[in-house]
Amino acid sequence: MLISGATGGVGSIALQLAVAAGATVIATARPGEEEEYVRGLGAAHTVDYTGDVAASVRAIAPEGVDKALHSAGDAATIGQVLRPGGAVASTLGATSDQVGRDDVTVAGIMAAATGDKLAALLGHVAAGNLRVNIEARIPMDRTQDAFALFADGTLGKILVTR
Repeated sequence: MLISGATGGVGSIALQLAVAAGATVIATARPGEEEEYVRGLGAAHTVDYTGDVAASVRAIAPEGVDKALHSAGDAATIGQVLRPGGAVASTLGATSDQVGRDDVTVAGIMAAATGDKLAALLGHVAAGNLRVNIEARIPMDRTQDAFALFADGTLGKILVTR
């Protein structure tokens, strides 16, 4: 499985859940701190998203990947590395046209936080099975700072507080 955007909040949680489900994860991350972060979460492989992602993924998985999470980067690049019959879930709303493939499943996904889902995730955190990295805590009256920090890229989540 390829996780594009593995260093972000959604990607880092998805990475851990995928590994717990038995997937071998290829995570996008720059060399150094980002690579160490995603490897610490269980990524078996990393590819530098500032380089040729498709070629790097194909070097690891010559036949392509079965699944991908698209939460950063170019949807067409994801399309280049999927096996026929594969699937991509996109938090960015990518379409089959953007992925450039008609032999794979493309699904747009949106967060739908329910009490049950949050309780299940918190249960994983409490049990030590899921790590949520809070990179910054920003007061509500400084939300513009949170958006700026998010735009610069973070390792994990930004917590907006009262």
